[in-house]
Amino acid sequence: YVVPHWPPPYGIDADSMHQLLIDDELRTAGVSRPNNPVGIGWAAPTIMLAGTAEQKQKFLNPIFTGEAFFCQMFSEPDAGSDLANLATRAEQDGDEYVVNGSKIWTSGGHNSDYGILIARTNPDLPKHKGITVFIIPMDAPGVEIRQIRQMSGGTSFNEVFLTDVRIPDAYRVGDIGEGWKV
Repeated sequence: YVVPHWPPPYGIDADSMHQLLIDDELRTAGVSRPNNPVGIGWAAPTIMLAGTAEQKQKFLNPIFTGEAFFCQMFSEPDAGSDLANLATRAEQDGDEYVVNGSKIWTSGGHNSDYGILIARTNPDLPKHKGITVFIIPMDAPGVEIRQIRQMSGGTSFNEVFLTDVRIPDAYRVGDIGEGWKV
């Protein structure tokens, strides 16, 4: 019931009316969905649409149960939200990618198990091409997370520095260089 509008086995193909009824029943029963907004709202749909069968098996149910918390690693210090200007690089080395760069405004990064990362895999292509999507374990060697203290005193946002982080090709989502489509 976390994503009732999804097809089985993850959902029940619920139309809008049934989704509202499910929400009402969950509320009445005092049951809430896991608080995993990036995981449920961004990572899961990305994996569902472009991920491999193995990625779906490994990540979807843990996202829906709240066992795997995800953050989004898109924005960069010199590019902001202009994804075409991202500078983080992922260079293929055998069956792994070596990632170097930094991300900023990573909501919940310090509490996340994984991140949905976009990185440039081909710097010779036009800016909207050559970008690839990866799932990155946030505890991987070379990942450094620094919380950003906000004016309110909160620390929900983070800077993330990636230094020679090795990501297996099995954690690449979609085709190489097709991240803009994903």
